[in-house]
Amino acid sequence: MHRESVRPTCIPGTRAILHLNGTYVGEIHVKGWDASWTYGTFIPNEAFSQFATIFGLWSLLMHEDESLPLGRDLAHELRDAESKMDALRARVYFPDDGIWHDVAQLNIDGPLVEWKEV
Repeated sequence: MHRESVRPTCIPGTRAILHLNGTYVGEIHVKGWDASWTYGTFIPNEAFSQFATIFGLWSLLMHEDESLPLGRDLAHELRDAESKMDALRARVYFPDDGIWHDVAQLNIDGPLVEWKEV
């Protein structure tokens, strides 16, 4: 049985495990938090490959010529990508504490990860 946590209790250097749709997809090394977001570095395993295109497309769209205003087509594609990301069931497990954190929103941008808890 796992204990559930409501608030992030992690500190920089904490190790966590990311699960998407019930699948272990990689490890997180927590760097810190800002307001309601926790962030760190993400080290994917092979299972992440089934989700990589969702996050990769979002990342490409987010960095698409940031000096220009977001066009209608690009905004639609970005909204689509974010909807796919939000449809994933993301959970973060902290093995040292045996605590699961349910994730409301998750962003993975290359080696960077940030999440907002439920």
